[in-house]
Amino acid sequence: MFQLKTNIYLLLWFCFIATFAFLIPYYSNDYRYQLIEGTEDLVSSFYDICVSQYRHYFTWGGRTPPHFLAQCLLWGGKVVSSLATALCYVLLIYFIYSMGTGKKISPLKMPFVPVVFISIGLWVCMRSYGEVVFMLVTSCNYLFTSTFIMLYLLPYRFALNEERAEHGILFALMMFVLGIIAGWCNENTGFAICAVTGLLCLYKLYKRELTLWQAAGLIGMGIGFLVLALSPGNAARYDSMAQNNFDYFHHLLNTIQIFFVSLIENLPVILCYVYFLVLFKRNNLKEKCQTELYASYYSFALGFVSLAIMIFSPNFPGRSAAPFTMFVLASDVALYAALKKHNINPLKSAYKMTIYALFFVFFAVTSTNAFGALFQARADQVELEKSIADQIAQGKKDLEVPIMHVQSGRYIFIGAMKVSKENFANKIAARYYHVNSFTKACDLTPSFIHFDLKYVVRYGEPVCRTH
Repeated sequence: MFQLKTNIYLLLWFCFIATFAFLIPYYSNDYRYQLIEGTEDLVSSFYDICVSQYRHYFTWGGRTPPHFLAQCLLWGGKVVSSLATALCYVLLIYFIYSMGTGKKISPLKMPFVPVVFISIGLWVCMRSYGEVVFMLVTSCNYLFTSTFIMLYLLPYRFALNEERAEHGILFALMMFVLGIIAGWCNENTGFAICAVTGLLCLYKLYKRELTLWQAAGLIGMGIGFLVLALSPGNAARYDSMAQNNFDYFHHLLNTIQIFFVSLIENLPVILCYVYFLVLFKRNNLKEKCQTELYASYYSFALGFVSLAIMIFSPNFPGRSAAPFTMFVLASDVALYAALKKHNINPLKSAYKMTIYALFFVFFAVTSTNAFGALFQARADQVELEKSIADQIAQGKKDLEVPIMHVQSGRYIFIGAMKVSKENFANKIAARYYHVNSFTKACDLTPSFIHFDLKYVVRYGEPVCRTH
């Protein structure tokens, strides 16, 4: 049945995401990937992108699929990239629902409650939301890749509904090729899909149910992950960190803390899973709904492993927890679907309406604040570009940029330049504008509270003082 209410709701999200993605200024890597790697020349052709990614693989990082996509979208311009981001976000909601339910259903026929539940979970729990969703290069690294990976894993999820899901040789070849891309996308998700799907395939092999396409897909994922993990660019980036007195064991203590902070921030979706699981077992649904139960285990394991492996990474940014939120939401939907199949309502209507009302208030406050901060960021960007143009016209090669008037928060990310001329964003901007260096009068004072925990940010006043 066509779900008008659901589709209107998703259309509103599409417009919301597209607007924010269009309005947010370019920062840091958004400038870098407009250039041909190793040069100061702008990308002007598809060939330039291929050359750039070939060089990038050997000099800085191995995430070729997301960075290739990022350069294509940057080349396409803001309208193209913002519409692509909005479409990807709506598809992510659809794939989370499909991953959970295991149903091959039209996107236009999704029921309202699970869609609202997924959207609430993403907005409330996903770490560094603005960075993951609105910033173009970062969204290609996490939003687009996670959406693609979830789409790729759907056949494995659907196969849980059958003892032996047979497909032809062409399907196996397709799964092998797409598996290489899926494993190549991102270090933490690449490891997770290889490890967890590998265990699933071993179980299928033990039960004599493993098919050609499942094995081919797993091999493809493994090859893609090795291509990523063993890239010379990753080694070069790690070496650059080691040269800056990188202490792995001290870093390990920090990553363990970040891991638990990520779990705490995702408590709502985790507690939902625990609550649904209690209801599931209390109503003795294990034998009746084995598929949904195993699907929830599969999705939860994918999310957990993708987060846990980051403990051993030399860099553990908050944005890397995004796949955890997405896959745990799929595991929640799997158990919710099982409960609804047997007419078990997890929440009374009054509680459900209370949750809707609370979320509406929370969303209204946070999104309005983010919208105001976004317009302040655009005003700052106009001032920044005017200042740069004036200084270049004066023949200057060492430039000082104006102080900004907005800070980063969970829903708005500001990748500003800093005082240090050696700062990553400063060096990228220097390449982009063909000058020697950039600096700034002062840096934002370090805060005890991480920007990701700032749901509402201050804007309109200078973010730092020179005296």
